Parts: sequence; C-alpha cells; structure tokens
Amino acid sequence: MTGKNILIIDDEFPMRYLIEHQLKRQGFQVTLAKDGQDGLTAVSQHKPDLVVLDVMMPGMDGFEVCQQIKNTPETSQIPVIFLTASEAKEYKTKAFAVGADDYLTKPFLADELLAHISAVLKRTERVKTGLLTHTSGRVVSLFSPKGGVGTTTLAIQLSEAIIMHESRPVVLIDLNLPIGGVAQMLNLHTQRSILDLLKAPTEQLSVPFIHQFTQRHRADLLVVPAPASFVGSGSKDMVRKLEILLDKLVDAGYQVLLDLGSHLNEITRMAMRQSDIVFVVTSGQPVANKLCETFLRDAPELGLEARRLLPVVNETHGRIQNIDMTRLPVARIPHTNERSRTRLWLQEQGIRKLVSIVK
Repeated sequence: MTGKNILIIDDEFPMRYLIEHQLKRQGFQVTLAKDGQDGLTAVSQHKPDLVVLDVMMPGMDGFEVCQQIKNTPETSQIPVIFLTASEAKEYKTKAFAVGADDYLTKPFLADELLAHISAVLKRTERVKTGLLTHTSGRVVSLFSPKGGVGTTTLAIQLSEAIIMHESRPVVLIDLNLPIGGVAQMLNLHTQRSILDLLKAPTEQLSVPFIHQFTQRHRADLLVVPAPASFVGSGSKDMVRKLEILLDKLVDAGYQVLLDLGSHLNEITRMAMRQSDIVFVVTSGQPVANKLCETFLRDAPELGLEARRLLPVVNETHGRIQNIDMTRLPVARIPHTNERSRTRLWLQEQGIRKLVSIVK
C-alpha cells in the first residue's frame, strides 16, 4: 500500500506535521490542507487515494467536507477516515451517516493510524476488484465459564485484528444477554438490538435486513449490540432464527464473532454448536482455570465438540507465572497495564495467534 497518496485535512499544524512525518516514513505520499475548503480543493486537484479528516475546523466542519466528497461522482469512491478528539456517539453516528469509512479518536498511536489506513485501503481495493464477499465466512465464539475475564474486550480486539491483518469484513454480535457490554465499550447506541432483530419474521432475515440492525464501528466492522436492559434472553423461536441469521452472514462472506459472555442458555449453546471455533477464555488464575477445565470436560454432554473448543488465557488481573491446565492454551494475552513496549508487543502477538487460528 506504500506509494499511495494520503490527503490530511486538519486545521492544527502540529497534527498535520505529526501525521505527515509518520506516513512519509512508511513510504506514503502526503498532501496537506489546513481547512475544509482547502481540503476540497486538494481532493479535486490531486484525487488522493485516502483522506484523513478532522471534524472540528473553522468555517466548514469535517462532516460537510466528507459529505461533499461522497456526493461528488468524481470523488465519491475516495475513502475517508475521521480523526477527532470527540468520542461522542452522535459524532461517530453522524460520521458514518455522511459516508466515513473509519473513525479514530485522538490521542492515538502512530501505528494505530497506519493500521487503520492500511485496512481501509485494502478494503477499497477489494471493492474495486469485486473480491469483497467471494469466500464464505466463519462463526467464532468467545465464552468464559467465569465472568470478569475480559471476554468482551478480547472479542473487540479480535474483531479489529481480523480486519487489520486479514482484510475480512466482520460482524460482531453481542449475545452476552441481556445487558451485554460491546455497545458500552464502543460508545454505540442500543436502540436496535440483537433481540429486536430476532423478533422479526423469519422470511425477513436477509443480509440487507440484518444490516439495518448493525452499527459501523471501524472499516468493515459491523456491530449488533445487546439490548442493555433487563429483558428476557430469548425464546426457542429466537434460537432457530439466530441459526438462520448466522448462516446468512457466513454465506455472504462475513467473519461472525459472537461475544457469549459467561452464561449458558439455549441461545449461547446453539451459538457454540454452530461455531467453527469457540475460544474458551480464562484469566489464568486458579478459580477461572478450574471452571474452564470443568466446562471443557462437560462440553460433550452439552452437545459440543471438544475439537472446536480452544482455551485462551487473557491476563486481565495481572501477570500469571505458571498456568496449570490439562489442555494447553492456544494463546496467551499478557496483562498490559504498565503499557511497556514489550508487553504491548506480546499482547499483539497473542491476538495475532488467535487471528491465525480463525483463518
């Protein structure tokens, strides 16, 4: 992807300089614009491969700039990444409504921005060449017999890693019912939830209809949230509809990730039976490990194939020196509160290991 021309539209000179410096080090060509009108002129003249766009600028804000880019036939296919200091849900919703391809908040790591730029450029190439949904997807579940081990965080990290490293579109469905946690962590709304979707008539469960209940979080990452209220966890009719829904998404080429939380019910059991892989998450601590092993032992009686169940250690409560488990974990995600480069690198390697298993 190096050699591509990236246009940066931002009214703050230090931010323009910082992004320009980082992108040029990676071999990108860079064009700069100091405000919205200057940016639209640059888009028209240079036809960049991608635009990095600030939201709050004097005169013309980023929403209007993006809308004009997307409404102009000659520039409508140019991808736009919003870069803003605001994490407000309203900003994110409006950004995607006017055609944004991704949304990143300040402050950010340089590597993070580069990863998102690469992901959006790859997605754009897939769309141009017609390779977006030519291969079938898979269903991957994350479940923990013990709560509080970071299953939701891991589901989000794995979803984003699949997009970054494999260029596969992902639908992340929050089945940690009834409250869930994905929407809360990603600052998304919950007006249309997975339970609302599963109440629809079976004949309506097409991919375009499913899309009406999703929210875009990143390039190629669609989220179907839990209802975030104390309602029922679903009926047997919903279980059957979920099976149909998953089949539709897989046939359309999506990687479907299911956050199942830590509660066994009819919905989560069916989801695990239909999953190609179930990552069974433990924190590495003795109590969590024991519950994990008990679940793996009893899984066949729940109608689950042992070969699809893969233990993963997610060190949410600090470093674990020795992990005593009968089945060797397929990956270990280190605790990273200290934010050291070594621990962050090890965390990335752990996530990458999960991605390689999902492929």
